[in-house]
Amino acid sequence: MGAPSRPVVAVLGDGSSLYGIQGLWSAARYQTGVLFVVMSNGGYAIMDKLAENSGRGKAPWPSFAEITMSGVAEALGCPAVRVTTHGQLKATLAEVLPGLAEHTGPLVLDIQVARDRTYG
Repeated sequence: MGAPSRPVVAVLGDGSSLYGIQGLWSAARYQTGVLFVVMSNGGYAIMDKLAENSGRGKAPWPSFAEITMSGVAEALGCPAVRVTTHGQLKATLAEVLPGLAEHTGPLVLDIQVARDRTYG
């Protein structure tokens, strides 16, 4: 918000994004030109792995595959695009990136990715 002509891209996972979800509302409310690239696999792999490595068994929280970040973003007034294919991702980035510095509002790209079974 302090340098509106400077493009901002935030890349995060869907699990970690739930801890700062109010940022989407703020970005929409204050028309902050930021592109949120959310890699969505329906879980919080880092926390799951930490719970597993603690020796106390499976993580006590459920996965959240039924939550879409695009749905949450839109509910908070933040435009979103749900991306499910590589071609759609390339086309969306080709459309958004050239004018990113001029954006006067946020956009969430909710990119569907497969869970890494060996990690998460």
